Amino acid sequence: MSATVDLRERQYVSQWATDALGLTIMRAGRATDVDANEVTVTVIDEAEGTTLFTRLADHVGIGVYQTTLSSEETATPGLYTVVWTYALLSTAQEYRTYIEIGQANPAYDALSLDMKDLVDTCWVRFADAFDSPGGGPNLTTYFQTHFNRGRLAELLRVAVGTLNTVAQPFQTYTIDGVGGAAFPVAKWGALLERSLYIETLKHLIRSYVEQPMFVGGSVTRLDRRDYMERWQAMLGIEQPIFERQLQTFKIANMGMGKPAVLVSGGVYGRYGPTRIAGSVAARPRMWTRWY
Repeated sequence: MSATVDLRERQYVSQWATDALGLTIMRAGRATDVDANEVTVTVIDEAEGTTLFTRLADHVGIGVYQTTLSSEETATPGLYTVVWTYALLSTAQEYRTYIEIGQANPAYDALSLDMKDLVDTCWVRFADAFDSPGGGPNLTTYFQTHFNRGRLAELLRVAVGTLNTVAQPFQTYTIDGVGGAAFPVAKWGALLERSLYIETLKHLIRSYVEQPMFVGGSVTRLDRRDYMERWQAMLGIEQPIFERQLQTFKIANMGMGKPAVLVSGGVYGRYGPTRIAGSVAARPRMWTRWY
């Protein structure tokens, strides 16, 4: 049934997270409250066919309903169906959404919502690669590798560091606001997402370097050695776009429109020290005692 739902269409929730599930009721293009403001939420474990819980959703705005998951409810990774039932104009209605509860990862779980959105956007860029059973790069199929949202969250820190230091002016943006200002996602999120995408491409290039080539024998395997060149070709497409965006970002942060000059003699004012001992006496000014 819903087990065949595309993983890209599911809301991702980390194991033991307390994320919110939400639904907005639209009627004729406008958010609309349901009858009696009662929306029932039922979450079903697709693997077991059992109900995880059933309860009323909170009404948090006009036409907006949500429920917050507990850490106990997100303790078991897997695929889940969320069934929303309500009445609208005395007619019973049902809507279904889908979530994936994945393994906890400290790097991903610590991100703010806007940073998680960047990671998820980058993750979807690779979702249509079909050389793995669930979609995405073939790297996801190996037990020895750990290519997931957590890895992208770790690369996100590298991406911010690249933007800070790749050219003048030097900046100190961070992904969490600790040790420097948080990166301005609202203004420059598109640039950071592309920087993360490039870092992910380079990560895949590094990872595919170790793919062996079949030499011979009775057991054959697929040859993926040219994956490295394929990812490099993709990097060549993205790099020029990134460099143009980077130029705009750096110029905008150089403060060229806010000049500052030293006027009226600086720290000494117009008091020229012709009778003061030391190096100060070497100032090439006419001596005047008063301003």
